[in-house]
Amino acid sequence: MESHYILSVDVGTTTIRGHVYNEKAELVGESIRKLDFIVPERGYVEIVPDSLWAQFLTVGAEALTNSKVPASKIDALGISVQRATFTTWNKHTMAHYHNFISWNDTRSAQYTDSVNRAYTFRGLKGGAKILKWITGSRRYEAASVFSFTAQLVIMRLCWVLDNIKGIREDLANGDVLFGTIETWLVWKLTEGKVHATDPSNLSATGLYDLFIANWNSIHMNYLGLPRSLLPEIRDTSGDFGICSEEFFGAAIPIRALVGDQQGALFGQCCFDSGDVKLTLGTGAFMVVNTGKMPSVPARGAYPLVAWRIKGEICYAMECNQSDCGTVVEWGAAMGYYRSPAESEELAKSVDSSGGVYFVPAFKGLLAPVNDLCACACLVGLTPKTRPAHVTRAMLESIMFRCKQLYELQKVVSRVKLNPTIRVNGGASQNNFLLQLAANLLKNPIERATNLDMSCLGAAFLAGLAAGVWKDKEELKRLRKTDVTFQPQPITGEDREFEMWERALQRGAKWYTD
Repeated sequence: MESHYILSVDVGTTTIRGHVYNEKAELVGESIRKLDFIVPERGYVEIVPDSLWAQFLTVGAEALTNSKVPASKIDALGISVQRATFTTWNKHTMAHYHNFISWNDTRSAQYTDSVNRAYTFRGLKGGAKILKWITGSRRYEAASVFSFTAQLVIMRLCWVLDNIKGIREDLANGDVLFGTIETWLVWKLTEGKVHATDPSNLSATGLYDLFIANWNSIHMNYLGLPRSLLPEIRDTSGDFGICSEEFFGAAIPIRALVGDQQGALFGQCCFDSGDVKLTLGTGAFMVVNTGKMPSVPARGAYPLVAWRIKGEICYAMECNQSDCGTVVEWGAAMGYYRSPAESEELAKSVDSSGGVYFVPAFKGLLAPVNDLCACACLVGLTPKTRPAHVTRAMLESIMFRCKQLYELQKVVSRVKLNPTIRVNGGASQNNFLLQLAANLLKNPIERATNLDMSCLGAAFLAGLAAGVWKDKEELKRLRKTDVTFQPQPITGEDREFEMWERALQRGAKWYTD
């Protein structure tokens, strides 16, 4: 029987990973590099395109080398990426007008606020509210509560057009192309032959209307954004051209593009409505499969396209917290423990946090608190407080935030959540965290054997398009579980959660005049 291989590359927020999988979904080669990014000034987060391109090619080539699989034997390439990070470039010269502007860049905050406060935009929302009342349509319900955020690509793209010299003139001539990371990578890999994206990435930009599965013409017209710079929309698992032979040594078909969290959802085989996936990485992302119907934005949770396969769309509801792995890494930097791996045993060395509570708000608090001016803080320190107490409080705070996300999803996703929660990501290696999650959420927590689910999801999607696997049922049989944490009788976690929520208020709206 002939072996089949998939190359998958994930461009995350902090790392770039390259994986090679065989037809059994076994990892046979990998590479990982720290992602280079720059912070030129407060609120600005950028990635230099040439640096990203070099790192992408490096991890792909190293994964192939480590797998000992010739590039000519690779059936397909799948790409997953951090979403809502974009650049613009000239389609003739290929020169960039600016660096990639990251998803967590807030330079457009003032502009975003002015748009949301504009009477004309309020009028649009008011009209949508009336139409919702008349028709009962979810589309108009979503439009009636929608507000722009600085994280949406559409806001930062408007900022670019107003502030980057020369781009308006070239745009008028039809010379400007726009793309999030996966679009730009495909453009580079195909040497300008393919300018395309998929709905999973596009749905995180504000440029896409989930309810009509097409461009958001209402908001684009309102903001004066032309379609000439936008990519073609193709299936998540589909044809994105052929990678030029010069990059990896063979002409590899590009058969999947997917957003990182949707890729993780697919890699976890959360194919049914109500399936829940929790990624504990740099941030914490709780995503629910909502089936064939998108939900409505609410309290910081937002609907997305999970994937589109053979024209059929599956939707998801997502909410997240910016700080998860960053909390664990900060504890090591502070000297509470020597490495993130030691945090688990240190937290277990004490019976409780000793009345200490940590608020994980290095970048504010997202859903359902939605306070970007909140600050990180330690509350309840005494002369008896030791590093073990602080460490336990930090780890508990991660799961307290996840409990908030889960309780939110039970309400806003509008589907019945399936009981088992599937977990992945670097921080999910911490058994203390996962047992606490099972106790707090009162559901089994299932950790996958493969923690790099974005890579695996992209590989699954690419393999489906390439014919390596025939359907989702076959993929379910390939998924492997490491361990399942069962809920234990409550030993004070609920009470601790209530006290932590009090501590949360102490850091609220800190960064305000």
